[in-house]
Amino acid sequence: MNNQLVKMLIALKNASLAKQKFVFVKNTPLVLSCLAVLYREGLILSYSYNSADAQILVKLRFFEGQCLTTNIRIMSKVSHIKFLNFREICRMDLGNRVGFFLTSNGIQTLEECKANRVGGVLAFYA
Repeated sequence: MNNQLVKMLIALKNASLAKQKFVFVKNTPLVLSCLAVLYREGLILSYSYNSADAQILVKLRFFEGQCLTTNIRIMSKVSHIKFLNFREICRMDLGNRVGFFLTSNGIQTLEECKANRVGGVLAFYA
């Protein structure tokens, strides 16, 4: 798993624990695609690129006083990667959480992996 992606996820979680409304993260293609999936799933309010200092402003989403990115849990680290094939993904049940996978098609949720019939690295869930 990419080091910049881990740093971005930790920054989101720390900002949500500190009850901040927004956070700045470094701009990389993988971080940008991950933010697009987080936005599509409704875990962040918005994100925008700041060209002056090459950073992305991420606005956090709150529901009933609690930030939705507080419960992010990183499952694969650079030293320990959890790869799951399609069969193992079909057996997964995260309850009301959303799982995010690094696949050959980019970052996808658990449901998208099942629909597209692909396996991948279980990156994190929220």
